[in-house]
Amino acid sequence: MRNIKLTIEYDGKEFNGWQKQPNKLNIQGTIEQAIKTITGEDVDLQASGRTDAGVHALGQVANFKTNSNIPIEKMSIAINCNLKKIYTYSKSRRSRRKIP
Repeated sequence: MRNIKLTIEYDGKEFNGWQKQPNKLNIQGTIEQAIKTITGEDVDLQASGRTDAGVHALGQVANFKTNSNIPIEKMSIAINCNLKKIYTYSKSRRSRRKIP
């Protein structure tokens, strides 16, 4: 299983913050759905911090674990293709840290 680190940028004005919330547009749930679309896996996206409703991010770091064999250099491109234009993933890479 690979641990993938994402560096994320977004305009949060249309969102109800980072954390998943039922029936509300949020960053975490939207990105997790995009990842599921490309990997077929339910993932738990963990962020270094959360934003409130309407707050933007530049360089926010998050990670998820996957068994997907999508090459790491293609991961951000594949995720971006399944998100609205307001998202930009500046990079993705395999995390060097082994997290249980």
